[in-house]
Amino acid sequence: MTDVTNQPAPVSPERNVTGATITLDGVVKRYKGQDEPAVERLDLEIDAGHIVAFVGPSGCGKTTTLKMINRLIEPTEGRILIGGRDVTREDPDKLRQSIGYVIQSGGLFPHWSVAKNIGAIPRVLGWDKKRIAERTEYLLDLVGLDPAVFADRLPKDMSGGQQQRVGVARALAADPPVLLMDEPFGAVDPITRVRLQDSLIAIQHELGKTIVIVTHDFEEATKLGDKVLILSEGGHVEQYARPEEILTDPATPFVEEFVGSGAKLAYLTVSRVRDVEHDPVTTARIGEPAQKVIARARAAGHTWVVVVDAAGRPRSWPSLSEVASKPEVSDYLDRRLPVVAQSSTLNDALDAMLAASQGATLVTDGRGAVLGSLSIGSVTDVIQTKLAEAQAVESSYATYVDGSDPTPTPVVAADDLPAKVEPGAAESGTAEPS
Repeated sequence: MTDVTNQPAPVSPERNVTGATITLDGVVKRYKGQDEPAVERLDLEIDAGHIVAFVGPSGCGKTTTLKMINRLIEPTEGRILIGGRDVTREDPDKLRQSIGYVIQSGGLFPHWSVAKNIGAIPRVLGWDKKRIAERTEYLLDLVGLDPAVFADRLPKDMSGGQQQRVGVARALAADPPVLLMDEPFGAVDPITRVRLQDSLIAIQHELGKTIVIVTHDFEEATKLGDKVLILSEGGHVEQYARPEEILTDPATPFVEEFVGSGAKLAYLTVSRVRDVEHDPVTTARIGEPAQKVIARARAAGHTWVVVVDAAGRPRSWPSLSEVASKPEVSDYLDRRLPVVAQSSTLNDALDAMLAASQGATLVTDGRGAVLGSLSIGSVTDVIQTKLAEAQAVESSYATYVDGSDPTPTPVVAADDLPAKVEPGAAESGTAEPS
């Protein structure tokens, strides 16, 4: 067994884009009895293979706009084109069969198994059983659920996060070019929400669909969106740009106020774990001779190892003294193990460390295999740099507006951070301080 992170990284294949462009051309929605339109004249171009997040206050028309794309709500005026074809002229039922749709809490049929839920649209389209079964197995694996474990389960026997993963799999079942998501992660706890966000980013990287997501959470919008559309009341476009541009150059006073005091923290959502150099780790398999693992770790200069399963997913990170306490590597599963994906934000990484009272977190790829570790020092260094940049921008703006020269107050001070804890949680649930 070798140290996986000391091996040359594989060359990433060119990304395969299977999504389609979405064009809204002069789209208007008026409801009877209302003087003002719910969505005024909206022109929007969404590139194929991109994620675009719609965000704005209640009543701004973001959900109405989303539902007009698959014609759950019919536009009053204008055209909607997907892949260059005008879908406002198509049969709405057939259109919806070719567009994935995910709602809050998954929206699964409660008395159908997971496999039957995922196969719903393929069955309507006339797919044969073998093709549906193969597609179901692939998608369950893609969303991080073991097909052998979950295919025959009912929704009531699953957690909210698991149900939401099945909802995503069902939306992708017929391989649609477009995926629409309406507040998909709003009903799950914060930790599960982060994991689902990371999973969506990994899925998008692999499949290259065009995804439109509605969210009320600006931080989520900046994390997920290649571009973010900020709407105000009446579906008026305030800004449509990359997250970095919105944070550094808000287009209107509305955007500046909407981003508001959260701008500093929002900077952390555009900095990714993959952008920070992570440390190599020594991995070990369950049942491997303890002394062999210890020798390998010591040769690499490590004081702890990461125990992984057959797919390379981390289970625990015992210290060498813990490994030495048994003749073979234990099958212990540490359920509090801090883990983040490459696509996670530095804010996510910091949260994972603080929640587990650890000084580092493991970093995994899109399928959950361990790539290395990230220390709290590395994260806080980048955080402080980003915050300094954000505060400099705000100071310059304030000086320009009122002639003052404010001294920015750090949002995160080094003294506020916990003392570093050496990774290597014991099986008793304790950790060794450094």
